[in-house]
Amino acid sequence: MKNGRRLTRAAAAGAAVLFTATGCGSSDEGGTSAAPDEGGLTTVTVSYNPAAQDAPLFLGNEKKIFEEHGLQLEFVPQTDVAAIISGVASGQYDFGFATVVHVINAHANNIPIRAVSTVDGQQRADEAPEEGNALVAGPHSGIAGPGDLGGRTLGVIGLASLNTLAAQELADREGVDVSTITLVQMPFGQMPAALAAGDVDAAVVQSPFIAEAVASGGTVIAKPNVELFADSAVGLFTTSEQTIAENEEAVRGFAEAMVESQKYAAEHVDEGKQTLIENLGLTPEAAQAATWCTTCSPELDTDGFETVQGMMKKYAGLKDTPEVSEYIWAPALEL
Repeated sequence: MKNGRRLTRAAAAGAAVLFTATGCGSSDEGGTSAAPDEGGLTTVTVSYNPAAQDAPLFLGNEKKIFEEHGLQLEFVPQTDVAAIISGVASGQYDFGFATVVHVINAHANNIPIRAVSTVDGQQRADEAPEEGNALVAGPHSGIAGPGDLGGRTLGVIGLASLNTLAAQELADREGVDVSTITLVQMPFGQMPAALAAGDVDAAVVQSPFIAEAVASGGTVIAKPNVELFADSAVGLFTTSEQTIAENEEAVRGFAEAMVESQKYAAEHVDEGKQTLIENLGLTPEAAQAATWCTTCSPELDTDGFETVQGMMKKYAGLKDTPEVSEYIWAPALEL
């Protein structure tokens, strides 16, 4: 473990925080810790969902961009995004990955977290169709488009995830009764094999696993994020309101470093891909095939929250919602 001030509230690390597919419960409070180390760096823990979109984070850390903002990062990979949210809320993690869905659900259940940065920028429109996620049909499924998902099985990262909502919206637009789609939760890394074996008929897959799914006979039949969330921020890093209150300087440093890291990674794509070998365990070939959005604006915005709130009311039973600005640490909108 690296030395330096640990912003994470260790006393709250074991706090029980319930976060289900439709929401999450309350968190315990914790205390603050000591001052920065002799080098002036504050150690923060960042929990990420392993995917190619993390390349800017990894590269920014490698190039000491975060150190320039006074931070020393400790990474914690986590495939269960609900566990990341719980960890951020309880103080186990200082910053953690989430989609707009998770942030909205957290607030609906009185979990005070806020988005502070994008992961790899605002989702681009069809000018960059190779970016984002992909709805992939299995090689023997006979599925030609979202309109064929009725009565079929769909692999998703979470039962009420952004990817799930997006697939449901695309199917609904084609006249499918989305209640007839059977959702099967699994990590992105298991989706290519599940598609090839026919364990699921289709799946919403994230890079770097899209290329593997296609190589195994799958067919990309839609690009949910590109089609539904153009020019919107939907993949986020979050922190708790308590962390903001206790060390807003560290929060600002992280947010500013993420913007700079995304810009640097966009200009040094090969270097970014190299970080996926070390941090995600990819082969050089898989890393070379991996993509993240290198043409996206790295800034936060509120459009994605507005769009997703509507989908959650339609498919997930979401009731009253606050102003979308309440989901975001306000200074991040000005970076």
